[in-house]
Amino acid sequence: MVYIQATGEQSAEMVTDEGAIYVTSNRGYNWKAAVQETVSATLNRTVSSGISGASYYTGTFNTVNRSPDGSYVAVSSRGNFFLTWEPGQLYWQPHNRAVARRIQNMGWRADGGLWLLVRGGGLFLSKGTGIVEDFEEASVQSRGFGILDVGYRSKDEAWAAGGSGVLLKTTNGGKTWVRDRAADNIPGNLYSVKFIGDNQGFVLGNDGVLLRYVG
Repeated sequence: MVYIQATGEQSAEMVTDEGAIYVTSNRGYNWKAAVQETVSATLNRTVSSGISGASYYTGTFNTVNRSPDGSYVAVSSRGNFFLTWEPGQLYWQPHNRAVARRIQNMGWRADGGLWLLVRGGGLFLSKGTGIVEDFEEASVQSRGFGILDVGYRSKDEAWAAGGSGVLLKTTNGGKTWVRDRAADNIPGNLYSVKFIGDNQGFVLGNDGVLLRYVG
């Protein structure tokens, strides 16, 4: 199991490293499969369709993120390509990466579009909303350190975190990012950005570092 999300008082969804998705509606007593095969099996059927790097797939996800409407985006373990799943689909859908560098992480913007991080500090935003393969690079000041996660507080405001205490903020939906110096003196990496509502957010780092959003 690599990801679990509560979707209601008695319901939740769970994803495994093989791409299996299970759902429960009775507080976890019983789970039902939402996909019919593992990602490895799906790629064995689609290697000939032109998905670059599919033949090197090792059977695990690097990252998995869920949108509020229940769609998933996952990055392959090597970062060669990404996969998506929407409620009702029987299989994960593989996609070629639209950028030259390998993918570090992907997730969902507050407006329903996708963000994409590449190794080396690049940040890209999808053109439009929903699941697409067309991305454009945003202007960031990561100082060459990798960006590891992005969290949207609203459609306009978002935060990105990464290596050596890199903390970036946007107030225009992700078009441009500026460095926030609140984490400059933290001797470590920042791994995860999470917002729980408009006024509650956290950034998690190594060695027990936890930052709280104060508005």
